[in-house]
Amino acid sequence: SVGFLEKLKILDGEGCSRLKSFPAMKLTSLEQFKLRYCHSLESFPEILGRMESIKELDLKETPVKKFPLSFGNLTRLQKLQLSLTGVNGIPLSSLGMMPDLVSIIGWRWELSPFPEDDDGAEKVSSTLSSNIQYLQFRCCNLTDDFFRIVLPWFANVKNLDLPGNSFTVIPECIKECHFLTRLNLNYCEFLREIRGIPPNLKYFSAIECRSLTSSCRSKLLNQVLFLSI
Repeated sequence: SVGFLEKLKILDGEGCSRLKSFPAMKLTSLEQFKLRYCHSLESFPEILGRMESIKELDLKETPVKKFPLSFGNLTRLQKLQLSLTGVNGIPLSSLGMMPDLVSIIGWRWELSPFPEDDDGAEKVSSTLSSNIQYLQFRCCNLTDDFFRIVLPWFANVKNLDLPGNSFTVIPECIKECHFLTRLNLNYCEFLREIRGIPPNLKYFSAIECRSLTSSCRSKLLNQVLFLSI
């Protein structure tokens, strides 16, 4: 019955290391849902109907591997923070139901391999929210496929934070991110080549990217950018 307490405003399960599941939820008054450090929780509960009072969801150190399509019923979510989960578990189309979502922070996700359609790449929905301004995937073992399959979902991002990942090339298609002003590639030790620079980029950092070719370094240094290489 905990999922149907219509007047409940705070549901705090933080630190419940043995918690394995939640029932389906229809908590129209819920403002805070705390699930950090729930080390045994692998699936997010079904959301029955819109829950419009939750603005922030933090799943740090909670290894959720599966999100239902009804995750999109958190329609007023503004900030989503996740770690130890993966893009395969998140229905990206559900993000299109969250027009207020502006920030996604991912740390130590297992994002590869990426889901693909019959043509070899997931189709981008025209209804996806374009309001994501800050996107962080830190130490997520991202490969080159990230830019081909996932980044198009976030074409209007302004701040892209990708330190400590495994991709080798920044492709030319990153130029399509016309609103991107900050790009952080620090500690991407396998990065060899940067083929494209977003047209409105104002800050660029690639500290400890030791595999960058000398020709790529020279090209970057000729850009009107702040460089930290």
